[in-house]
Amino acid sequence: DVDNLIEEVIALLKDDLKSHRILVKVERIAWPLRVTGDRIQVQQVLLNLVTNAIEAMISVDGPRDLAVSSSLRDDGDVMISVADTGMGIDARDLQRVFDPLFTTKSQGMGMGLSICRSIIQAHDGLIWVLPNVPRGSIFQFVLASSVGTG
Repeated sequence: DVDNLIEEVIALLKDDLKSHRILVKVERIAWPLRVTGDRIQVQQVLLNLVTNAIEAMISVDGPRDLAVSSSLRDDGDVMISVADTGMGIDARDLQRVFDPLFTTKSQGMGMGLSICRSIIQAHDGLIWVLPNVPRGSIFQFVLASSVGTG
């Protein structure tokens, strides 16, 4: 259940979110969305994306908003989105952020997003990043719905 995973990750990071004055908005549809895959691995992807969003907003003046959503796409797959109002990613780096050892953080190792991509791809899914407006980033990933498979 994707919504349970989202709630668990927000609960795990609630102290960081509160201490950095980040407003969290969780959006979901009216019924549970289920995906096929390893629960711990998908949770790790969400945890990494939300942690990165927190870190991206720490040094930003103005609103610090985190929006996490789940939705059912027209093709029946489930899309999870993590949007922040942080520093954003330079347009030149949007395609490189998932590469191993690439980082924009002074203390980063450049492995988190690469591992996220590997996990999502191992689940036959896709992951990508877009710029958020007026600032920040939106990370989205898609996994196959488990509705009707079991």
